[in-house]
Amino acid sequence: MKRIIATIAAGILLCVSGAARADRSHGSRPHGKARILIGMDTEFGIPLGNYADVNSPLGNYADVNSVGGGALVVGEYPMMDMLSMTARVGFQAHVDRTVNGLGSHVHAIPVLLGTKYYLGGEREGLFGAFELGMFDLMSSVERRAGGNVTSVTSNDVRFGLGAGVGYQEDRWNARVSIHTQDVGNFGNAFTITGGIGYQFSAL
Repeated sequence: MKRIIATIAAGILLCVSGAARADRSHGSRPHGKARILIGMDTEFGIPLGNYADVNSPLGNYADVNSVGGGALVVGEYPMMDMLSMTARVGFQAHVDRTVNGLGSHVHAIPVLLGTKYYLGGEREGLFGAFELGMFDLMSSVERRAGGNVTSVTSNDVRFGLGAGVGYQEDRWNARVSIHTQDVGNFGNAFTITGGIGYQFSAL
């Protein structure tokens, strides 16, 4: 787990470093309507609610998961000055939650499609975002049987959705979002995330 977090942190640092160099060399963010903007978002968040699914050994979602972080590659296609279509895919890792000496966590691979609406137009300033898609949930829960501790793992693909608000300033943006990673357990699989993103290229 520590290696995963260290790898994510190193990747984020490299992206931020490269973004800063790109920002100096390429100037402001492109505003042409027919270009796909490519970037990366970082996310840091906490789980909320209860997750009860007989096909998954997760138990209580907030009890088996702790704080986490991740990175997502982002594509944004401007439909008009105020509206864009988005696609995001990445990896979200969570620190083990340890209770009575037993650890557990749920990592996720989100694949999301959505929309982004800029309140001020020109794809700058305050925006709202909505997205939906698939979450590949990878869980691991330790259990004690007699004197032995065993780890029970599962891999479940769930349909989820979410919404958020943020602020775009040239190539940089910051936003706060809330997602349910399983619509089938809508109120019981929420996560709240916040992060910073950067658009480093346009196709």
